[in-house]
Amino acid sequence: MSIEKLAQFGWYKAEPSSPKEIADLFSIVDRSQADSKVESISDDLRFQAAYNGILTLVNIALRASGYRVSIGQGHHQRVIESLEYTLTTQDATAREKWVRKIKSHSQKRNTTSYDLAGGVSPTDLAQIMKDLPVLQEQVRTWLKEVHPELLTRAAK
Repeated sequence: MSIEKLAQFGWYKAEPSSPKEIADLFSIVDRSQADSKVESISDDLRFQAAYNGILTLVNIALRASGYRVSIGQGHHQRVIESLEYTLTTQDATAREKWVRKIKSHSQKRNTTSYDLAGGVSPTDLAQIMKDLPVLQEQVRTWLKEVHPELLTRAAK
């Protein structure tokens, strides 16, 4: 399956991106990363901030590939699943591992957002705090190799 085929099913729609959009999305990642380091807020909110950064990184890869999620139910899941088709500098196994990991973070984020305060353990927080900069570097590397035209001079 390809993202083009999934777009035919209506899951994604083709829409070109721009260097400004990519830079603006990276500013969200930077804010999320900074917010996740604020120790005076709950681990739940720190986790949510880091998760938002990860979700934005996955969306950067999707937007740089010239697609966005079509409006509808399961928006976050479609963004996450798109990583299997976008981050092509990683092998398929690595991309699948990222998707599984991010889906696990998503479930934890949903629990702590809607069901239970205090549901994030120190281990959960440490893991997502480790994952965010790793994925950020992988997305930047991918952009440099596959879509350098979408990076501003400062981001290169």
